[in-house]
Amino acid sequence: MGLLIQGPIEGTPTCSELVDKEWKDRQEDLKDPEYEALGFDYVEPHTFNNQPEGYWRWQFSWGGPSDELRAYVNEHKEIHRLEYWYLDWGDGAHVLVDKDAEAWGQMQQLLEVAA
Repeated sequence: MGLLIQGPIEGTPTCSELVDKEWKDRQEDLKDPEYEALGFDYVEPHTFNNQPEGYWRWQFSWGGPSDELRAYVNEHKEIHRLEYWYLDWGDGAHVLVDKDAEAWGQMQQLLEVAA
């Protein structure tokens, strides 16, 4: 099974064009204590093509478009890199999340519960 990222449907904005705005909007959702994401799970290395590292996924939406946070952690489940991904049918883009972002702390808390 592989993740194929070819490009957007002609005439629609690319994920690269949308990812910053989508991340800004999602950060607002995450401030709402009643906001419920779809799931939290671990994606094993090599689940998708060109994915040598495993990561913890906090999935917010599914289908097209979908979005999620991906936490790459050390052996102590401490995040060393956090990415926000925006994906839409054959297209995808991500931004790095700053360590001082509220979402970084929220993701670390989820990891501590999952341990």
